[in-house]
Amino acid sequence: MNTLKVKQSKWILTEEGTDPEIIRQNETLFALSNGHFGTRGSLEEINSPSKYSNSEATLVNAFYDSEPIEYGEWAYGYAKEHQTIIPVPNGKKITLKLDHEIFDLEAGKTTKHKRELDLKKGILKRTFTWENTQGHKIDVEIIRFVSYDHKELLAQKITVTPYNDNNELEIITELDDLKELGSRKKDTSKDPRVKEQGERRFHSERFKKDSVDLLHIETNHTKCHLIVGEKDKLKGFKSPIYNKNNSEKFIVKTKKGKPVVLERLVAYSNMFDEEDKQEEIAQKTATILNETSALGFENLLEKHIKHMEKFWNMSDIEIEGNDELQVGLRFNLFHLHQAAGRDGKRNMSAKGLTGEGYEGHYFWDTEMYMLSFFLYTQPEIAKQLLTYRYTILEEARNRARIMSIDEGALFAWRTINGKEASPYYPAGTAQIHINGDIAHAIYTYIKVTGDKHFGMNEGLEILVETARFYANWGHYDEKREGAFVLNNVTGPDEYTAIVNNNYYTNLMAKHNFKYAIEMVEATLESNEERGKDVLERINFNHMELENWKNAQKKMFLPYDKEQGLTMQDDSFFHKEVWDLKHTPKEKFPLLLHYHPLTIYRYQVNKQADTILGQFIFSHAFSHDQKVRDYNYYESVTTHDSSLSRSVFGMMASELGFMQKAYTYFMDTALMDLSDLQSNTRDGVHAANMGGTWMSMVYGFGGLRLIGDRLHFNPRLPKEWQAVTFKVTFRGRIIKVSIKKEKTEYDLIEGEPLVINHFNEERQLK
Repeated sequence: MNTLKVKQSKWILTEEGTDPEIIRQNETLFALSNGHFGTRGSLEEINSPSKYSNSEATLVNAFYDSEPIEYGEWAYGYAKEHQTIIPVPNGKKITLKLDHEIFDLEAGKTTKHKRELDLKKGILKRTFTWENTQGHKIDVEIIRFVSYDHKELLAQKITVTPYNDNNELEIITELDDLKELGSRKKDTSKDPRVKEQGERRFHSERFKKDSVDLLHIETNHTKCHLIVGEKDKLKGFKSPIYNKNNSEKFIVKTKKGKPVVLERLVAYSNMFDEEDKQEEIAQKTATILNETSALGFENLLEKHIKHMEKFWNMSDIEIEGNDELQVGLRFNLFHLHQAAGRDGKRNMSAKGLTGEGYEGHYFWDTEMYMLSFFLYTQPEIAKQLLTYRYTILEEARNRARIMSIDEGALFAWRTINGKEASPYYPAGTAQIHINGDIAHAIYTYIKVTGDKHFGMNEGLEILVETARFYANWGHYDEKREGAFVLNNVTGPDEYTAIVNNNYYTNLMAKHNFKYAIEMVEATLESNEERGKDVLERINFNHMELENWKNAQKKMFLPYDKEQGLTMQDDSFFHKEVWDLKHTPKEKFPLLLHYHPLTIYRYQVNKQADTILGQFIFSHAFSHDQKVRDYNYYESVTTHDSSLSRSVFGMMASELGFMQKAYTYFMDTALMDLSDLQSNTRDGVHAANMGGTWMSMVYGFGGLRLIGDRLHFNPRLPKEWQAVTFKVTFRGRIIKVSIKKEKTEYDLIEGEPLVINHFNEERQLK
């Protein structure tokens, strides 16, 4: 259901009223984050009834705890420990009292209750009027934002305007240290995408530093440390009274029409794993709070809005012709920007920092669905996301050894710290295509940015180690005329597991070899000592090049000549087709209603698989082949995964199926706003949001990188009048304006550039 009313400004999401179901659902949609930490869009009042919330969590990226995975029957190489992101102290909570009566939505009378998420400014504003049982009234406005200029900072301004004189108004702030068990209400579902929070996952200690209230927390098992601090300032009034647990109470006598303004700042420090760093981090956190408090809320907000202006100037996509899609698109771009880790040590989880779904794990989603947005709009962030993969390369090497591969690296399917955290290996470890996904992302980053330094260092090492893994996992099959094969793998489609020669996996491995060969040869032919140092350090042998070239040339890509169809794997066409037409709606998604072995027996896809491979390398396939494969695989795909629709939509656009492309884009752009997958409460679908940007730029814009040149094949849906977006490429900024009668390309910044518009070369100056 769509729980929002959308203003015609195309920038603001508005919620009106006090319906608990709507407020609870919008906790995810109204979440704010900055890649370092995020806080869900829950209500501020400490005493809010539980029916208004699914989870009030505040999450710090990669702040996690672990516990052993309990198997009914263990086998060698299984993942050993859960890695679960855990809620940290909630810095949003306050108590409002008027004449000793505590405000909540079910006490007294609340009217004109409204919340607005301003996408353009990056702020959440809440307003309402409250009348207590004595007939005394106040207007309340609460503004909240998460700063990009000070990554540690959650800022709030609470303004209370009384209707009467001489009422006693109390505002109490408390840094909730989560004494209760977890932050999520008890969830009895068995959905594997959600892990229930169990016991309290950390212990805490309160103290002061430079007049700032601080909280040191340490996780039970992983021994991750964090400092959380707060600084409150009631403008024009005396200092607060301190209650137990260092909560602050401000008591004032009201004057009719005179606003009472509380500025509240809460800081979440960098994580640290050495206890002796506590003093240093505590001092830094206290200094940040004192300095930003001195700046004041309005100055901090002004800086924040300028950051958002800069972001939108580069990243906005304008649609002329559909206001609902316009705001849905901007909503997705907004959350993508919020989700990305920016320090090279942390990545983007499947839910960003908007919820606890998937335990805060990082997947292939980042490289194949979300990275493109940053690559072409904020390449410096793309680099940091890829740098994270380099920081866990040693764990990937260890994983390969566990899989009895003596050389190379296998990246974990789902992880925070680099170790494999998926307890279900058929849909986890078996998805070795993740190596090729990461290699493809690295190679594309180097091509788009021209970043040779990264290419000759981190990029080179990862490309070599991923190619080594494939070379050792596969073998030459004499019964297939010596073709190079990859057996016992799972492709992107998790409804088809442990098969031989998944087409997508083999295709990605083939290109992984190509990328590694190209980068190694470029290194050997160059004067760049750093690249040669990398090869020497990882004991590169020149014989490996010949092996990769042979494996690339002989890679087996299954194809059914009789049907003229690309085979998803060796066995797919030998299975019975699942009768999707007569499967009851309540039986979807299939994974929640059928045993995996039941699903694996049929031709049925959870998501795009072969079609994804053809989309990525579309120039290598004929139009007729793509049409045949598209029609076939669309007929057996459930789209139970949120990653699926954008791929089918982009391919539909390329093939000229514009009505299908438009319909798929509608679902993609509005997935979370309409709760299409019925699980938005657990967090946004960040990969789908990346797919929304890809659908606009790759799909309707027709952008492809072929060789060293950008190619555009734009197609405008008949429902729209125009689409405008910008992309960066090797230091240039290009503005693309697609209209019904023509497409214009303007070089906004940088040196002249040649691009292709369909098959026509265009010189941009």
